[in-house]
Amino acid sequence: MRTSIRGAGWIVLGCCLCGAPALAKQPAVAPGPNEPNWSDLLKQQWGLDMDRDLRNPALEGASPAGQFKRADRKKPVTFRPIIALGLETATRGGWYAAGAKTGDLPEDAARSRRLLWAYAFKNSADDQKSGRYAGPPLDPDVVEFEPGDEAFGLWVGNDNFDDGGVYTQPGLVAKVNSRLKAQPYKAMIYPNIDAKTGRLIPGSYLIGWEYSTNDDFQDVVTRIDNVELLASEPPLPGIVAPDAEARKLAGGFQFIEGPAWDFKRSALYFSDIPPARIIRYADGEATVALEASGKSNGLMFDREAKLVACEGGSRRISRGEPGRLGEEIAGRWDGKRFNSPNDLWLDAAGGLYFTDPRYGSREGLEQDKEAVYYVAADGTVKRVIDDLVRPNGIAMSPDGKTLYVVDNGADHLWRYAIEGTGVLCKGERIAFVEHPDGMTVDAEGRLHITSRQGISVFDAGGKWIGRLPVPEVPANCTFGGPGNRTLFITARTSLYAVETLTRGWHVHLDGPPKASTSGPVR
Repeated sequence: MRTSIRGAGWIVLGCCLCGAPALAKQPAVAPGPNEPNWSDLLKQQWGLDMDRDLRNPALEGASPAGQFKRADRKKPVTFRPIIALGLETATRGGWYAAGAKTGDLPEDAARSRRLLWAYAFKNSADDQKSGRYAGPPLDPDVVEFEPGDEAFGLWVGNDNFDDGGVYTQPGLVAKVNSRLKAQPYKAMIYPNIDAKTGRLIPGSYLIGWEYSTNDDFQDVVTRIDNVELLASEPPLPGIVAPDAEARKLAGGFQFIEGPAWDFKRSALYFSDIPPARIIRYADGEATVALEASGKSNGLMFDREAKLVACEGGSRRISRGEPGRLGEEIAGRWDGKRFNSPNDLWLDAAGGLYFTDPRYGSREGLEQDKEAVYYVAADGTVKRVIDDLVRPNGIAMSPDGKTLYVVDNGADHLWRYAIEGTGVLCKGERIAFVEHPDGMTVDAEGRLHITSRQGISVFDAGGKWIGRLPVPEVPANCTFGGPGNRTLFITARTSLYAVETLTRGWHVHLDGPPKASTSGPVR
């Protein structure tokens, strides 16, 4: 049976970098004869979804970079085959120095290539049936290499084909391989998952390769470690302008979190956690708005322009005028103090959801779970999620019908249908995010999640769209500014911002979106 990604097909939009075609849609994917389905293989071996978890999607107006950089300069990069399902003639693989900028191609691919390994091997039918794949025997047995600090790509080829090989950069495939010129997207890149823990392995990726003209993407499956996958070029088409980048607004803080836009006074507020301060940023200047914040973390303004705060140090939720310590609206559940309220999201009914993990010392814990709670408009508190490891960032869809929570303790993004006020349906894990923290949502329902890799963007169903690099590791983000189109980012010691082509949305302020979201925003 032929299986394909919905909407699959090739559309050549014209030329991008170095004459390579820009692809608007993913190619169809179907299993080859006597080979497993690539979708099934990903799910069974690593719990990955072929479509949603793809980290180099072909997006309209963008070129997948297909390039890497070494993550830890003190360690070598490793690249090795882990499953062989293609031809038994010799398969070879290695790396090559890419261009100076993301998306650039090497001038001479053949001279840039470096061979790392070769094998003539195919996993047996018994391997496929059992799901226990022995890696190909390598000759020579070398998988480590030193790429320096510049961008590089990976390549795989088979001696049965007298061509230029297959590369992680689609543009390079189209440039040098006449046989595959019309099918340059021959490497599918995914995050690597630890099968025992279900967590992402930092700096590790899986790549499914196809060197035939069909598209089963499983001639060889490789693993690359100690790398950072570079963003596409441009990084987020249709979301930020091609030349957009995160610009620094203010710095010198200790660890900042929880940005919130004050729509009434046109200012941004955020928490500087270690000194227990709330900072106000307006007119290009950052000033201390509150000296004793209860070590607040997540902040948000309600419809009356009152500041609602998760006070991690005081272990409570407060509400009040910005610049003043708010009054407590929730501090306990089941008679016990919260762990350390972290992040929150308000709903249209006047209530709020908040996460309650605990980082650092476990001393003084009273709750038996790191959970998610709902505080109703009348102050009633109930626990609504209790099966996550360490819930952190939280957001609600623009229509108020879906709640999203990132589990920092498991690298997962969860989605919950909201059945009624403070009532959630069973959750569904919809994406993997490396060390996720805070997040926000735009008017199209896309999730902008802070992680070790910058701002990672997913659609409402958890499909990876891409990422925006940030100079420092970001902790949280929110939309604000004129038209609610500026994405403000709190990143360790500094505040950053990037202008977007979309805008933020809060159902408690804006109401459910109508057919068009082009009207004014508060």
